[in-house]
Amino acid sequence: MTAADDGAPAEPDTPEPDRPSAPPVVPVGERPTGPSGIPLPPDLRSGPVVVGVDDVAACGRPLRAAVFLARAMGRSVIAVHVRRRAVPLVEGYVPIPEELELDENAEDALEATLSADLAASGEMTGVSWELVSTSGDAAAELIRIADERDAACLVVGKRHSGFAEFLHRIASGSVSRAVVASQKLPVMVVP
Repeated sequence: MTAADDGAPAEPDTPEPDRPSAPPVVPVGERPTGPSGIPLPPDLRSGPVVVGVDDVAACGRPLRAAVFLARAMGRSVIAVHVRRRAVPLVEGYVPIPEELELDENAEDALEATLSADLAASGEMTGVSWELVSTSGDAAAELIRIADERDAACLVVGKRHSGFAEFLHRIASGSVSRAVVASQKLPVMVVP
């Protein structure tokens, strides 16, 4: 009696051409390991750990989580600071060059302070790191930089709730939700 005779479907002789084959399974003992000796996932991207930062005090837990992951995987950390430019709500308003220059000078000073604070905090000890500053939508910029750098993981914080946070979320949305929704790479959300 054959498989077709007993009602079970027959096995195809060749795989379907439009279905991609699954990647080969690599036994855990044969996988590359990080500096801590822990086997790394076979599909782990080759780049750094990317973390969103506002200031050292506000991003302490996500920053520590990103540094921990980077050390465990033997990767560097890219700390990303996304500047949000103030956009006037008056129709037809065009900022004059002096206003833009003041904004640039203030942003440059903020970035220099943030970089100095990160270095002085001791959080980045033992891992190579870089501060990248950009402007735009925080979630979109974090995802863009993580993609460009082939990030192994993207770490973001989740702000605690309160009235000020409620107003911020209404105005600009939740960064952590937008990043998780992208599902392009592993994301760690740290409360």
